Amino acid sequence: MLNYLLRFYKKTSIKQKLLLLFSIQIIIPLIFMGVMLYRNTGMIIQKNSIINTIEKLKNIELRINDFSKNVVDITEDLIYDTNIYRTLNEEESVEKDYSYYTASTYVHSLVRKICLSRKEIQSIALISKNKMYYPYDLNSGRASLQDVIPYEKVLQAARDANQKPVWFLDKDVHGNIKNLYLIRMIYDVNNFNEVGIIVLCINREYLKESYGGVSAESMQDINIISKDNVWITGTRPYFKSRFENILVKDEQKHYDYVVDKKNNQLLAYMKANNGEWVIVTETSLSKMNEELDKFRMLFIIITICTILILSVFSILMAMDIIEPIKRLVEGIKKVEEENVHQEVIVDRSDELGYLSKCFNKMTQEIDILVNRVYKEELTRKEAELKALQAQINPHFLFNTLESINWMAQLNNVPEIRDMVASLASIMEASIGKGNPLIPLKQELKYIDSYILIMKNRYGERLAYESDIDESLLGSKVPKLLLQPLVENAIYHGIDRIRKKGEIKLTIKKAQETIYIEVMDNGKGIEEDDLTALNKKFEEVNDDYLLLKHRRGIGLENVNKRIKLFFGQQYGLRVESEYEHYTKMILTIPINE
Repeated sequence: MLNYLLRFYKKTSIKQKLLLLFSIQIIIPLIFMGVMLYRNTGMIIQKNSIINTIEKLKNIELRINDFSKNVVDITEDLIYDTNIYRTLNEEESVEKDYSYYTASTYVHSLVRKICLSRKEIQSIALISKNKMYYPYDLNSGRASLQDVIPYEKVLQAARDANQKPVWFLDKDVHGNIKNLYLIRMIYDVNNFNEVGIIVLCINREYLKESYGGVSAESMQDINIISKDNVWITGTRPYFKSRFENILVKDEQKHYDYVVDKKNNQLLAYMKANNGEWVIVTETSLSKMNEELDKFRMLFIIITICTILILSVFSILMAMDIIEPIKRLVEGIKKVEEENVHQEVIVDRSDELGYLSKCFNKMTQEIDILVNRVYKEELTRKEAELKALQAQINPHFLFNTLESINWMAQLNNVPEIRDMVASLASIMEASIGKGNPLIPLKQELKYIDSYILIMKNRYGERLAYESDIDESLLGSKVPKLLLQPLVENAIYHGIDRIRKKGEIKLTIKKAQETIYIEVMDNGKGIEEDDLTALNKKFEEVNDDYLLLKHRRGIGLENVNKRIKLFFGQQYGLRVESEYEHYTKMILTIPINE
């Protein structure tokens, strides 16, 4: 069955394959997306509702924190007022002077001004340590603050707060809150003795403004409670058991939420006022489900319309793609069968248009390309012939030197034999047989041959010394790498002095780098020339070997070959002191 389906698929035209492909790409993803969205839309909407609820709670938290800060700032202003200190301190004195009465009048006026100007405060009282009250109440028809304050409890709470303001909940016998106070102990700035207490009775109706503009239709209830679950204010009285059984507040969390599936509600809380109060809210999930049903129906309608529209476009696009391909196939068949150019006319600028243009251009240039290949083949043969001829002269010279060597041996002339053998060895290296990289040991043999030839010329004037790390003899180096350095040291150093010339070859390693030093005691190089020479060695010119440096294998050639073989970080540099010495330092990597 599988083989039958494969054969059927291979025989199917591209048009049918494209239509099938478009159908699969449209219908299957839409069905899959519909199922996934149908299952996950509710979770997404619920998640967004949770995020929205948390954001609203954060907004309420900011307002409550601002409310708390404003009330605390009032106590900050009062505890640093000198007139309040004086009035409360002189309460104990029997004789009161005029300044006391002036300060007392000021205190009464101050608390009245604060109470009238700050809507968040219902009543305010300054109480000395001998229970002398300086109150002001906005209560109309209710008991005054002096009558309702549980003084002993308030005093103990203020002392326990350790100089800080503290919120105090005045509860009835049923545990419900009667009044909300902010209290703070006043201490003498000189001796830190207790002077009195500040008591602010908070207007809980004003506290409702912190969430009045935030609550929406979906957020049914917002309540503010204390950290020990005492209801302070809210949209309706708060019942402890309702939240405690479902949503347990975590001391480590700033906020949390839970979905009450039984009552189809979202319950959430957020701590405010440094954890003293907790904002709790109830959000109905029924309206979310209504929106979910509307969304599902809308999605089904959109999916059906999308399938119809995309199917029409798929058919049109398939026809648009197939027609140029058919024309191109007809042209290819004609070229294949009749071997003649068949121009394909396709009026479009996409890949098929580009392919058609390339086909037309290809068929027009077939004859030109055939002729070009033929000419290139002739050129290549000619180049090979010239390269073969270029090797005739070095080979001829090498063979001649070998003949002279045999004649010197037959006539027992060892000096000529050694020089010819050395020169033949160098010529063999210059012919260029085999790998361009050779072991360092082989390169040192060429140096020994060259030194032998030069000693026959200079005699006792030339002394040669070498210091070579034998562990590097197997490392690969380019052919004729050292000979130009030694030659330069002889002709530009030793040849220009009258004293005995000394050349020292040092080869050592440091980490993964080989350092080759050729030092002579010759004329040396002046500082300006030395700087120019090293700057020339540092330059990078990719056309170095192809343009103007074909006359020899001097220092520049050696430097360029090193950079081409191993990279720009390697190469040649020269150290010299005029009239004393010249040292050529070559760096290459250790290459086994």
